Amino acid sequence: MGTQIFSLVVLAAIITIGTWKSIHIGVLALVAAFGVGTLLDGQSIKDIMSGFPVSILVLLLGITYLFSIVRESGAIDWIVQKTLALVGGRAYAIPWVFFLLAALLGSMGSSLTSLALAPIAMIFAGKHRLHPLLMALTIVLGGGAGGFAPTSLFGIITTGVSLDNGIEPHPWLLFAVAFAINLVLFVLAFAVLARRTRPAAEPDASGGTSAGPSDAHPEPLRPGGGSLSAAGAAPAPTATAVAVEDEAPAVLSLSRYQLVCLTAVATLMGLVIAFMFLDIDSDVGVLALALALVISVLYPGRTREAIKGVDWSTILLVGGILTYVGVMQRMGTVELLGHAAESVGSPLLAAFALCLVAAFVSAFASTTGILGALIPLAIPVIAIGGLPGFGLIMAIAISSNLVDSTPFSSPGATCIANAEPSQRSKLTRMMLAWGFAMIVIGPVVTVTTLVVPGM
Repeated sequence: MGTQIFSLVVLAAIITIGTWKSIHIGVLALVAAFGVGTLLDGQSIKDIMSGFPVSILVLLLGITYLFSIVRESGAIDWIVQKTLALVGGRAYAIPWVFFLLAALLGSMGSSLTSLALAPIAMIFAGKHRLHPLLMALTIVLGGGAGGFAPTSLFGIITTGVSLDNGIEPHPWLLFAVAFAINLVLFVLAFAVLARRTRPAAEPDASGGTSAGPSDAHPEPLRPGGGSLSAAGAAPAPTATAVAVEDEAPAVLSLSRYQLVCLTAVATLMGLVIAFMFLDIDSDVGVLALALALVISVLYPGRTREAIKGVDWSTILLVGGILTYVGVMQRMGTVELLGHAAESVGSPLLAAFALCLVAAFVSAFASTTGILGALIPLAIPVIAIGGLPGFGLIMAIAISSNLVDSTPFSSPGATCIANAEPSQRSKLTRMMLAWGFAMIVIGPVVTVTTLVVPGM
């Protein structure tokens, strides 16, 4: 039992060190997997390597490569500008448009893709005197709504880890539930904040207003752990961001190359849906790689730089965490947790505790890492009986994502960094309050809607 408990302590240390220091969690986890596995449990190098999740990583590679090509083409700018031109000066519609845009972009490989909208959203908040918390939540909640799509990071990891642990995933159900929960939260935020203008600038000790460096907030995190210094400053302006300076920006024309890129995205979505209804086994990552290859053959010069957009950091993060979890499973740590869950006496209470831990840790650490680490630990609770397997996994995954508005996460930090300087201090506190509230509200909502009905 001592070695199993020690492996849990090491996992907690990996997350803690990766959160507060600029050390990649994936690297920490990989080194720990070989150290703990070989030195404490006598596992062979081959056995440890077998835990590296190749199938999930192919998915991540294919999806992030294809959508890197799409982003580099400027097609995203076209979508954003086309939508904003339709809105015009109707302020009441702006938050809804940004929520839907963030969901659309969040479904394209990663929820973090939606962060490209943060500078534009906060510009609109200032120009139309919209509440900055509302506009920040359009990006955070919209990205979360799209992030669990079968073509995006959170959805890929959740369904992939479930499948690897013998639980049949339902990727479209996961997407629908995540979208619905984030949409309901956005509707509530809109109902409360839409009629309120932005809060007044906060006076500083000298009688002026707080702004600039005095509004410093805790340095945000990389998606794979550590700090994200780039989030502390507004991203370089895109064509869309520049055009937003006008009330009705002129819509860029769609080139043939951009049309090919958007057609590839539509083809991927169509194939995924068609194969699902036809019950044909397919690999979304391979499909995405094939479509990316077609575009690269047609436009080799224009796609050469897209490989830099592959999310290697997340691939390393997921690979490291799941390799370490595989070591823990062979050590009997997961079985030990199963016995501990049985001693609780209430599967529902154990399920709620898992969701609460996921939400709390994810508020300070990488949501991606939490998905890879905690979903396998839910298997013993599911094995007790009486709980819907994928229902609990969905509850854990969504609970860990709903806290991403905290200033310690990349979505929250990026929105704060792009707010008006005089509003950053107050916005930081409001997003902190919202995020910490989600630590409790998220598990309550997800367990009530996803776990209890299936018992």
